[in-house]
Amino acid sequence: MNVICYCRVSTDEQADKGYSLKHQEEVLRKYCEINHFNIIGLYLEDYSAKTFERPEWGKIMAYVKKNKNNVDMILCLRWDRFSRDQYEAMTVIRALDKLGIKVETVEQPLDMTNPDNDVLFSLYLVLPQVENKKNSIRTIDGTRRAKKEGCWTAKPPTGYDRFRDEKNATLRPNKDAPLITEAFERLATGAYNAEEVRTWLNSKGLKICKQTYLNIIRNHVYMGKIFIKPYKKEPAQIVRGLHPAIVSEEVFYQANDVLAGRKRDLRFHVDKTDMYPLKGWLKCPVHGTALTAYGSTGRKKTTYHYYLCTKCGHEQRHRIDDVHKAVEDVLSTIQVNAQTLGLYKKVLEKVFDKEDYARRDETDKVKKEIDKMEQRKTTLQVKFLDGDINAANFNEIMEKLEKDTAILKNTLNGLQTEMTPFRKYIKHTLPMLENLVEYYKKADGNTKKKILGCIFTEKLIIEKGRVANTPFTIPVQVLLNTVKGFQGSKKKQEVEFDLLSTWAPRPGLELFLFFPIGSEYNTV
Repeated sequence: MNVICYCRVSTDEQADKGYSLKHQEEVLRKYCEINHFNIIGLYLEDYSAKTFERPEWGKIMAYVKKNKNNVDMILCLRWDRFSRDQYEAMTVIRALDKLGIKVETVEQPLDMTNPDNDVLFSLYLVLPQVENKKNSIRTIDGTRRAKKEGCWTAKPPTGYDRFRDEKNATLRPNKDAPLITEAFERLATGAYNAEEVRTWLNSKGLKICKQTYLNIIRNHVYMGKIFIKPYKKEPAQIVRGLHPAIVSEEVFYQANDVLAGRKRDLRFHVDKTDMYPLKGWLKCPVHGTALTAYGSTGRKKTTYHYYLCTKCGHEQRHRIDDVHKAVEDVLSTIQVNAQTLGLYKKVLEKVFDKEDYARRDETDKVKKEIDKMEQRKTTLQVKFLDGDINAANFNEIMEKLEKDTAILKNTLNGLQTEMTPFRKYIKHTLPMLENLVEYYKKADGNTKKKILGCIFTEKLIIEKGRVANTPFTIPVQVLLNTVKGFQGSKKKQEVEFDLLSTWAPRPGLELFLFFPIGSEYNTV
């Protein structure tokens, strides 16, 4: 009788139970020798028996189909070496039976022609199948428990390597982590779409397909968290992982907003800020609306550029060269000499020594908002446990609360760690006042807008080629008062006393008085 011997294991644990491939092979060979069977093939398999989609078993089936009359039996040690699924096992046995091949085992022999043995045969296969299901449940439960504790149990995502400390399996950033961080930051700005960022990653040597890239952006692991899928009656969860984050929560959520189309794509075909730096800083005296800017081509195909009101048309149209000159003339009145600048700086420093009320108040407000968010999350969890809301609504609301809390915490961190903008103003802005006009002329469009934001509190009005209003900020007003004090032949000490006694913003308003909202130094 021609026999094919089939040996199979699926884990190292089975070797400890006496199922090693070497042991199976020895028993099968001895059995064939005793029964005078002719071994025409020996196949050793290291694969799960949940299905018959196994490499070595595939080779056996290919051989028996090609050599139908050359094989009489397929011999295994036990039935669980053959299969752990009753339905699939019966299907394969029937297929082999049609080819004239029977399946037999050494330790659990059965006469399949006897119907009474069908019960015993089913028992031999059902018991391993039940054991498989139990193992699967234990594996799922163990994996979920490990994830809840912050462990990483799956394949490491791009940018991380698998790492195990003394007790837990986790992750640590690898050489690709900085690229992943920058990819998130680029997408979060809204200046790039997803495909442009993916192409950039490819150019840096990190080859990622489209779907993999999308999965990366949506993966909470990069902000130091682990997403746990819903299971049985447990809803989906997001827990803090043991691994370090390589992307801040704020950047993560901003990038996903861009990906989902909830954040505007800020790309522009042409940036004309350098050409029209005053766009957004001029208003119509009639309608109060902001002036726009455009270029008009004349008869000689020469382009002339204007600021104008779209409602007034040519009645409120001003050539940009004239407007720029008018604004520079106003700036020239603010330029000061070294003596005046030194006194101005001294006055500011004394005022800035007072407590930063605005920053403290804003910090308190943000802390209260964070407390509200945490309370809402607690209330939401109670409602879910009480059955007042379903899992889908719970997950949606919890995700929103987590996102809002992350943004608030990032804001709080900035308020607590960022140095006061007043010192930044004194260090970087005051020195340019000695040569303000030249500095302004050489600056690019965006820098010019920032300079204007530190000098004026509202939009300017142009009438008859001149700036009709000069809504200076408080620091500039103090500066001009300083100049007037010296021009009035007052002594330096007198000027300083006058300024300190008359210029004292009420508590809580310092930030808004010194720096208008939206300026470089006030982003509150």
